[in-house]
Amino acid sequence: MNWKSSILLLLLVVASVSLASCSGLNSTCTTNCTNGSAKVTLTLFDTPPTGTTVLSFSLPIVGISLTPQSGSPVSLYSPSSVTPTEITRLQSDSALIAGGVSVAAGTYTSLNVTIGATSGVFINSTNSTITYTLNGSTTTCQAFGVCVLPAAPATTVAVPISLTLNGNATQWIGINVNLNNAILTTGGISVDFTQPNVLTATTTTRTGLPSGAVDTIEDFTGKVTTLSNSSITVQNAITGQSLTAGVVSGSTELDVAPGSYSNCTSANPAACIAVGSTVSMNANLAADGTLTATEIDLLDLAATDEIEGVIYPTTINGVVTPGVVGLILLDKSSVSGNSVLSSATYGTAFLLTSTSNSITYNVDSGPLTPAIGTNPPGFNGTGNFFAGQVVRAQVTNVAVANNINGATAAHVLLRWSRLSGTVNLVSGNVLTLTNIPTYITTLNSGFTLTPQVNTYPNNTSFDGVAGVSELTVGNTAAIRALFLDSTAGSQFPFLAAKVRTP
Repeated sequence: MNWKSSILLLLLVVASVSLASCSGLNSTCTTNCTNGSAKVTLTLFDTPPTGTTVLSFSLPIVGISLTPQSGSPVSLYSPSSVTPTEITRLQSDSALIAGGVSVAAGTYTSLNVTIGATSGVFINSTNSTITYTLNGSTTTCQAFGVCVLPAAPATTVAVPISLTLNGNATQWIGINVNLNNAILTTGGISVDFTQPNVLTATTTTRTGLPSGAVDTIEDFTGKVTTLSNSSITVQNAITGQSLTAGVVSGSTELDVAPGSYSNCTSANPAACIAVGSTVSMNANLAADGTLTATEIDLLDLAATDEIEGVIYPTTINGVVTPGVVGLILLDKSSVSGNSVLSSATYGTAFLLTSTSNSITYNVDSGPLTPAIGTNPPGFNGTGNFFAGQVVRAQVTNVAVANNINGATAAHVLLRWSRLSGTVNLVSGNVLTLTNIPTYITTLNSGFTLTPQVNTYPNNTSFDGVAGVSELTVGNTAAIRALFLDSTAGSQFPFLAAKVRTP
């Protein structure tokens, strides 16, 4: 055999081995034959609803997979322990579901989202009683009552997607939940995630995001479990989710809640942030799943028993009790082992008592601190409580009495309300909203139907638009904002740290 024949035979052998490894015994490669794997990152967000009265909604995601052009689905997310995602906060923010998951290169046509039974809490802000089915029995929700939503049954939703993953590529997928489409009000009230356009998927990042980011994960609260000069890990007390983000000296902003709440007496937040502290973290998310912290806000020098949630006026036996408000839980910190607090989760209702003269009332300015300072006016006591505000409270005496969870506030901190509406007017850095949640205008006496929202050019982040001047009158917008009493020193009821448009 001459040298030319030897080389030809060698090439034929190599080619046949390559084809066999690609498609078994077939002579040609026909399906998903791109070599290598890609990294896929998944986030979840919510189309900003208008006029919604849902105070809390828990969505347990059991699993997520991708369906290829042919063959079996490929798992993207399959948690060993399922914890819910709180959806109402996602009208302005996003949640990281999975980061940098290795997936075989190829073409995919469907994203399959498996959901467990949901749960939620809403306010009946109408003047009429709502009759509906809950857990198989007929129940009613009285006018202006806080009631439980029916659960959506467990299901798998196939979401169409056109996705080609190349080897060694990174890819972001955003899952959009449209809660308005899932909640049905014909003949009572029900929740159904199989309705059209409840879940959609996108691979197109939104306008206004920082360079290099596919999404932002903001106000992720929890206890610091590891800390170094270059990274921080924060674990949420309800979900158990831990996020690790890079910390960049001179770039990552450090803030601290007022010392009477946070117990940090140093003028330098870095001196107080430590393992065991409770913080809120904002971070930019890259396509490969890595996070870079843009802001770390110290809430507590050392974690203690706390509850955070949206508040509403409460009557007991038909009488309004001063200093007592209802609170629907959105976050917590539990360190004492108290059984009531330990078992509390999204949507748990508390009666929060805050009547002692020794209680302090503070505002957590967070990323707005450079623009508005620490502890701006407009939240000085129980007289500044409004339905729709979100407060965090260090608590004692957490117990059940007459089948109602109760807690006594040691100190109270105003935090971020999330709400949506229709852009009514844009003037300079200020916008006004109509169609905000009806319970806010109904339950807060004298509250304007078109409240003003102030934004700050260097501190308010925009998502979906590059800035306030690009907002369009008549379009929907969601805000994450401090909800202050404009009659008690604050010029505006809403100071926005975030504005998002669909």
